[in-house]
Amino acid sequence: MGHLTLVAVMAALFTLFVETEANPFVYNYERLRIGGLVFACLLIVGGISILLYNRCSRRNKKAEDDNSEI
Repeated sequence: MGHLTLVAVMAALFTLFVETEANPFVYNYERLRIGGLVFACLLIVGGISILLYNRCSRRNKKAEDDNSEI
């Protein structure tokens, strides 16, 4: 995903959780909890994809090496 696309997605997620209220110190805890869960899921998926990136690229490289020997 491009950097511009990532920024656009993050901006859209932040606008979902923004709410204007008369008192700025009153929080909507349900939206805050949902936003935290979404952020945690994104971090977990990102971490797993980073961990598996080298493993997948190694497989493709070995497959190309095997094909070149034939």
